[in-house]
Amino acid sequence: MRKNKRVLFLGNLAVAYNRDVLRGAADYASRQPEIRVFFPDNFEIADFPLLIRGHIHGVITAGSPPSWELPRLIAEKGIPAIDVSAEVPVSSLPRVVTDDFAVGRLAADYFIDRGFRRLTYYGMENRYWSDARRDGFLARASERGLTAHYFFKGEGEAEDRAGVYPSTAVRWLKKLVPPAAIYAGDDLLGIYLVEACHRLKIKVPESLAILGTDNDDLYGQLRRPHLSSIALDTHTIGFRGMDMLYQLMRRRKLKTTQLLIPPLRVVTRLSSDIFGVDDTLVRQGMALIQQNLSKGVSVKWLAKQLGVSRPTLERHFAAAIGRSPATEIQRVQMEKARNLLSDSDMPIAQISEETGYSSPRQFSTSFHTFYRNTPRDMRKLMRKEAEKNRTNT
Repeated sequence: MRKNKRVLFLGNLAVAYNRDVLRGAADYASRQPEIRVFFPDNFEIADFPLLIRGHIHGVITAGSPPSWELPRLIAEKGIPAIDVSAEVPVSSLPRVVTDDFAVGRLAADYFIDRGFRRLTYYGMENRYWSDARRDGFLARASERGLTAHYFFKGEGEAEDRAGVYPSTAVRWLKKLVPPAAIYAGDDLLGIYLVEACHRLKIKVPESLAILGTDNDDLYGQLRRPHLSSIALDTHTIGFRGMDMLYQLMRRRKLKTTQLLIPPLRVVTRLSSDIFGVDDTLVRQGMALIQQNLSKGVSVKWLAKQLGVSRPTLERHFAAAIGRSPATEIQRVQMEKARNLLSDSDMPIAQISEETGYSSPRQFSTSFHTFYRNTPRDMRKLMRKEAEKNRTNT
């Protein structure tokens, strides 16, 4: 019989990110009966010496401020440990963290594909994850021919303590020219923006589209309009982190000491459910494509609904977003199809219907042309990659 291995999970469980990472760690632990996971509900750095007195065999640190002190304390005790906090750029501990640069790039693509040209990042001062998301956001915007701006919430802003909104955000919001889009580094910053807009009588999303990060269901529904957000693969972070820790506790050498886990997807809610092009005709057209996709949208149908000729529609789309109506229809179809293949067990025939194709064969042909892969093979590939991310170290 194997000896129990006691693992200490240190992270503020009031934070949804940490709870979700813990769920991934618990999933791994459920497959290794000798692992027992313990997690204090209100952890402070000063508690660490007392907590490890209970014969702890390993530690996962998940962003417990000031988390940058933990690696030093853990190293002094010689306890195997993994960092999943992403609070500092360099850690003395092996790390499994979100690829924050990729998160920022995803946010930029999301807004640009919706036609926005005035982009801003709103982050947290003196936070590594915030800087990385900003850098990815700005870099991707630049690659696509745009200049994005950014501003930070200062750590000492008084309004924040009352749970209202930071004054820095107010100053920036007053300068924005609609239609504009702001990507918030996390969901808490996102609801600050929603609240500030409410008080300043700025319409969301009509004048300003807002996107957060973490897909925290509480924050997402705490303000109206509900907050769109980027879903992170926190389950995989917890699962892989526990796997790496298990290897260390068994005195095995790790193949790598840092894993960057890409984000999952953007979850669109009302705060960003709009298109940011100045051209009213194109904006209406993009909305009609999204709203009627399953009915089988065509360029001819779109022109008729908008009351213009096809050449006029083509000319407006090319000038506003740099692609034709047909290309935009296919882009939306393929994006939805890929999400359904990844996130559901929906049969291919049903996905074909949901994306507006007249037959599964036509859908598969179009999908293969777009992605250079069949829908079934793409689903297998994505699931294999997800399983690999969770199990391989």
